[in-house]
Amino acid sequence: MAGTKSVVGGKALAGTEAVAEAKAGVAREAALGLDTRAALPVRIIPCLDVRDGRVVKGVKFRGLTDQGDPAALARAYEEQGADEVVVLDVTATTEARGTRLDTVRAVRTRLSVPLTVGGGIGGVEDASALLEAGADKVAVNTAALKRPGLLAELAARFGSQCVVVSIDALASGRGAYQVVVRSGTERLAVDAVGWARRAVELGAGEILLTSIDRDGTRSGYELALLRAVRSAVRVPIVASGGADSPEHMADAVGAGADAVLAASIFHQRNWTVERVKQALARLGVRVRPPHEEGADAHPAIASPGVGAEPGEPVR
Repeated sequence: MAGTKSVVGGKALAGTEAVAEAKAGVAREAALGLDTRAALPVRIIPCLDVRDGRVVKGVKFRGLTDQGDPAALARAYEEQGADEVVVLDVTATTEARGTRLDTVRAVRTRLSVPLTVGGGIGGVEDASALLEAGADKVAVNTAALKRPGLLAELAARFGSQCVVVSIDALASGRGAYQVVVRSGTERLAVDAVGWARRAVELGAGEILLTSIDRDGTRSGYELALLRAVRSAVRVPIVASGGADSPEHMADAVGAGADAVLAASIFHQRNWTVERVKQALARLGVRVRPPHEEGADAHPAIASPGVGAEPGEPVR
């Protein structure tokens, strides 16, 4: 389980002290003109949207179809070189329940890379249960909008490094974006960029930023949204919604993303994580090298010629 303390300079910090130290660190970086993001490789993160214990995928949060077993897919993606995995229980909030802990435990038994879990987190105890089940970070969406103080409570209890604010956004005209909650079913009169800024002030250590307009469309990430949020916050941003190619991912990085999340291209075997990393490296994006055993031929995922470059022989 992820610890409930931050470690700064070899000293364990707990609760509000950890939050204060994290914010002080950001202030020091700003004063020195530093940007530690630039020194870190871009993370490649497969996303597992889960309903009733199965991975599903749709378009703009609609028309969900079965994609497979979450534990098997998580393991396969790690073997391909995934840096992290995100599991989102997409019906937990609308069904007024927490994320299924058995799913989280099953994924953790097959996974060693960091795991972020979201869906149905309504309070500190819900988050604690997920961390105990094997999550390293918890992603909060609807509950944080309804009660923003929850982010501060989570950061005080577990440290900002464990707290991800998940923001689902829809374009609302004239370059603005509105927040949508309850798995895309309820639009709020809340500006997405302003909410991102406030969420970080309250203690969120990372932003999972999803464009509903782009979700599942394979039309590329919503770059204007990414740029706007990047200008408002300094914490890591995970870009989500619309990836079809490594070029789209490189564009997202150029717009300010620290990590790129994708689902369709991996579930539907268009690309493996390993080949995405190879292509991004050729595009000049710094990534962590794939695992040496990088299972391009994992039976649950790979198919012949997936993600092959033009002119590259099919293996």
